Amino acid sequence: MIAVFPASLAEIVKLVGKVDDIAGINEEVKLDYCLPELRDRLVVGKYLKRTKKTRWDVLERIKPGLILDFKVENLHSSNELYSFAERINAEVLLLDFITIEDLVDGSRLIAEKTGGDFSRLEEFYKIHLSKIRDVSESLEKRPRVAMLYRGVNVVTGANVISDAVESAHAESLGKRIRTERKVYPLRERDFIRRFSDADHLFLLTSILTNREKLEGIRDEMFDSAEWKKVKAVDEGNVHIVGSALDEESFMRWSPRLIPGIYQIGRLVHGRDFPHWRKPAKELYNLCGVE
Repeated sequence: MIAVFPASLAEIVKLVGKVDDIAGINEEVKLDYCLPELRDRLVVGKYLKRTKKTRWDVLERIKPGLILDFKVENLHSSNELYSFAERINAEVLLLDFITIEDLVDGSRLIAEKTGGDFSRLEEFYKIHLSKIRDVSESLEKRPRVAMLYRGVNVVTGANVISDAVESAHAESLGKRIRTERKVYPLRERDFIRRFSDADHLFLLTSILTNREKLEGIRDEMFDSAEWKKVKAVDEGNVHIVGSALDEESFMRWSPRLIPGIYQIGRLVHGRDFPHWRKPAKELYNLCGVE
């Protein structure tokens, strides 16, 4: 049996054919468009609505042989998880995706640890990453891109989403922030000062921030003389993209990020980059959802 905390890793488990082995999930997994079959599984953790809790008693009852999580410490510390796993004789696999290559390698490792079949997912990665490279090599301009979660929380170079920007033949300005943190909060005036040369801003939805809220934030930017000091705002290049769990969300630490690269490329390069709909449909077909 497997316990999986992040929805992104549960998606990978499903794509390598081992979704039936998942006995415990984080509460967010129940919202995942790709994972309808997991909505009745036992909840071993939750951080929705800003409430964070690991349900150690449920984990104890399940007694999984494998526990999957990211190295980013949200619900618990890695030491807590390792100590618990040692007591119940479970293996812990903590993953960290900084590059697209990490995502591919991590998916392969999950297949190995679960006894899954990586072949179909591997083929999906190979076909589309090769196509993305070919398209990117044909482009000259590399637009400057900054990505933000609600408020001014910048996606940094330690985040695989930043590498998706680079893969789309754009420059990820989050790499200017020297940190190991995946997202870094800045004051509004500091962001405007440091990133005024951004050609494009991306506002990312999340479980806690829907598109409607971000549309309000974007409107405030367009109405602000201060925000118009940022080139992207002044030129109207502020895009809202999904990082939540619905079918339109591709800025996630999962295979969804492959259509996400296409989405970034399309928004910053226009028709020079293929549309994301086709790779998204291919991925969802692999997931067995419409």
